Amino acid sequence: MVGASSWTPVAERLRASGWRVHVPDVLATTDVLPPWRSLPSIYASMLTLDQPPFVVGYSLSTVLAAAVAGHMPVRGLVMVDGEIPADSGSAVPGRETFRKFIATLADADGRLPIWSDWWRDHPGRALTGVDELAKDAAAYAAFERDQPRVSFSWFEDALDLAPWKHIPAGYVQISGFYDKVAGNAEERGWPVVRLNGTHLHPALQPGETAAAIETICNKLG
Repeated sequence: MVGASSWTPVAERLRASGWRVHVPDVLATTDVLPPWRSLPSIYASMLTLDQPPFVVGYSLSTVLAAAVAGHMPVRGLVMVDGEIPADSGSAVPGRETFRKFIATLADADGRLPIWSDWWRDHPGRALTGVDELAKDAAAYAAFERDQPRVSFSWFEDALDLAPWKHIPAGYVQISGFYDKVAGNAEERGWPVVRLNGTHLHPALQPGETAAAIETICNKLG
């Protein structure tokens, strides 16, 4: 629900460390977000690689990272501040409590506001990082321009997740939203890095975020 540009600084720091990094942007040529079920194949088709990559998924896209592995060989998965999806089967965007929350935000036509407006009165607003990013007016304006608007019906879609449990995976927690999920990752025996940040840590602290991802990738081999 946030634009690929918010991850550009992380990608730049990883490249500076010697990694080859691709940040596929499905909104580069359109302002219409493709259906949830079609995103894994779209992302996979945007990557032309000479070796299996580590696939990094953030927020809702942790599910998509696992799904991409059903379309191409991957070296490992790095999930950043999102849910750990089921091992296989039908997968919807976000947990049920999340979808119930955003359903209350839809207008009369079923349209949702952009992501940064979801949290105006939410008790967890401080965990998002929205207010911190807004201190830089130019950066925040660019961040908001990159956010798509979708209808709530977009979240009622489901994709078919191929088995992925056999793929090496690790987890980076960057906000308090995902304390429990990070604990679940540790119970699975995954390498886990916990950062004391907000959900927008990739935009606010790209160096620290990049270092955490690099740590996980090195541990996964």
